[in-house]
Amino acid sequence: MSTFAINKYKTMKKIFLLPVIALLLVLSSCSSIQVTADYDKDVNFKDYKTFTLLPWNAHNDSIVTPFVKERILEALKNEMIKRGYFYVKDLNKADLGVNSYVLLREKTDYQYYQDYYGHYGYYYGSPWAWGGYYGAPYNSSVQKRDYVEGTLIIDIFDTKQKKLVWQGIGVGEVNQHSSGKNVAKTINKIFFKYPVRYK
Repeated sequence: MSTFAINKYKTMKKIFLLPVIALLLVLSSCSSIQVTADYDKDVNFKDYKTFTLLPWNAHNDSIVTPFVKERILEALKNEMIKRGYFYVKDLNKADLGVNSYVLLREKTDYQYYQDYYGHYGYYYGSPWAWGGYYGAPYNSSVQKRDYVEGTLIIDIFDTKQKKLVWQGIGVGEVNQHSSGKNVAKTINKIFFKYPVRYK
């Protein structure tokens, strides 16, 4: 998060859950999302042919609406299909299993501002030497801002070996008044770091 503050820090207060009606995920602006990803370097992801969506985690239902749930699942499916994988419902017939997990944290951001120009003073001395300064001291202020940070974790498992082969994580500020229509863009940005590109 960019700021013009001289100094700032963030304090995570606690992990919490919001009622479904209070939050329509996802992150408020796709451009503000921080994405990280990691994967098994010994795996050739082009060898996989099929995938399925793993059972929806019940924890997510306490955070997202049914509408957002469907958008998440549809976006996950689309990202895999665009990479040449075939969707199957039967886990036993799938090479890969795709799972998602949503986490919210209540955070506080403190921004410290120092106004060096609020009071005009003047310097004395010659142009070729250091001089002194007369004037009032500068003002400083602290602004506190509470916000919600959302994390969307996408895990992809090798169903035959039952091991995690890829994980993508998107973190950003949640807009509680959003309709959740940014879901597809958010997931697309996370999948940008997937080893297989669009077909």
